[in-house]
Amino acid sequence: MRQHQPGPEPEPAVGPHGSADPPVPPAGVPAVAAQVVARRAKPSIFGALWRYGLIGGLGVVVNLGVLHVLHIELGFGFTRSSAVATEAAIISNYLGNELWTFHHRRLSLRRLAQFNLAAFAGLVATVAVATVVKEFTHPLLAQLVGIGFGAGLNFALNFWWTWRR
Repeated sequence: MRQHQPGPEPEPAVGPHGSADPPVPPAGVPAVAAQVVARRAKPSIFGALWRYGLIGGLGVVVNLGVLHVLHIELGFGFTRSSAVATEAAIISNYLGNELWTFHHRRLSLRRLAQFNLAAFAGLVATVAVATVVKEFTHPLLAQLVGIGFGAGLNFALNFWWTWRR
């Protein structure tokens, strides 16, 4: 009797976005549950931009809320409060983008570090622009203008570097 010799493993099928198709669930595991756990393909730039914008909108709420508490309620200096508020929003945005925008299901310290490094340029732009603009308008409106300048830079760096797959 001849035994079957295992050959080389077949290469995974490649989906429409260049990623391997999700694995077939083990026996007894519903297909829907396996799909929830599997990492989906990176969305198109337009899909990612739409989701990134929604997450960014939530980040604006976090940013302005923290700024309001620190600067207006507690009386801390504007520039320091703006920096802390921006970092709080960066962490909030990372979580939303990691889990929803770019379809990962596990948090990654590497991506968090990359997101923070990419966002550092946005933080500097946000704080610098807001600090100048606040001389001419209300601090919260100045912060919104600064956020706008940092947002475009953040998206570009994160789409092509942090979540480059």
